[in-house]
Amino acid sequence: MNAYQAIIARNWKSATPYSALFELTYICNHACSFCYNCPTGQKELNTQQVFEALRKIADFGVLFLTLSGGEPLCRKDFFEIAREAQRLHFAIRIYTNAFLIDEAMAERLKQEVHPFELEISLHGARPETHEALTRVPGSFQKLVNAVKALRRRDMKVLLKTPITNLNMGEVREIKALAEELDSDLHFDNVITPKDDGDQEPLQLGAGEEFMKRWWSEEFKDVREEKVPLRRDDQEISAVCGTGRSGFALDPYGNIYPCVQWRRRVANILEIPSMREVWRGSSVLKEIRRVAEEIPQTTLKNSEVGDFTSFCAGVAWLQTGDPTKMYPQAELLARYRKRTYVELQARAAAGEVIEGLDQTFEKCGE
Repeated sequence: MNAYQAIIARNWKSATPYSALFELTYICNHACSFCYNCPTGQKELNTQQVFEALRKIADFGVLFLTLSGGEPLCRKDFFEIAREAQRLHFAIRIYTNAFLIDEAMAERLKQEVHPFELEISLHGARPETHEALTRVPGSFQKLVNAVKALRRRDMKVLLKTPITNLNMGEVREIKALAEELDSDLHFDNVITPKDDGDQEPLQLGAGEEFMKRWWSEEFKDVREEKVPLRRDDQEISAVCGTGRSGFALDPYGNIYPCVQWRRRVANILEIPSMREVWRGSSVLKEIRRVAEEIPQTTLKNSEVGDFTSFCAGVAWLQTGDPTKMYPQAELLARYRKRTYVELQARAAAGEVIEGLDQTFEKCGE
């Protein structure tokens, strides 16, 4: 492991959180068809209540804070909140659709917030594709202009693209656009249900035929993971960091193990400290147990378990059981494993495969 992976492993094992995601609001100026947020009509935290929440998170020793939504920049007090987060010495990341970021906003973000990264959702390489998902005319050009304004100020931008049946034919163009905008790019090939369990967003998934191609040599130049790698459950025993390395808060102050697995732990305004809840919560204890159980049961019993990127929260939303294999995870693992086996065979025949451990090890039958 490298130094960063070693830190993650240590925190996962000790259940010491280093990050928190705070959904400041569910208000949004987009109407994305696959958005997972489900507003309940409750009153969102006011400025002072957000400050109280931030202080409790900071007192707990969390370093990385992600300000999310909805669209966090829709909050009129966003800069007040961001300045308070900065005063508390958080390393700030912002999730945004960038619709409100013009030159003036970019300058304020640079001068007042100093985020170490802004993550911006990009849904296509063309206006018609991007806006088919945001359902807001002009949102594509606004995004492009915003990224240019941010990059002119040397602010780090990560463009995030969920692969859908609308944009799967544009992945190379999307990558070219990210390069043109001098920004990093992350493709996400899993579409998730809504937080209330509504499965409708899954209909936007790119489908099996595309995923078969995605994990083949055809898209090796586009993927971040050039060579699929097997899981290593020795160093990191839990399937993920839910309830271990981080946690999430909704706009009402409710604490969850992560943004996907919404088992309510407590409300941050009703507890004296995060530390007390973190160690004493029966919900968190159960979730940590389940996260350690999955590699030893669900994944161990699956033919593709060694190549499965498994999210217990998504499993829970789709099947009602956080330990049950769900369709996207199994599908992606199948083609990741196939590519790995093919590359291993080529390596065994003497070919040097960049990124593949050249020590040939038989991978299943």
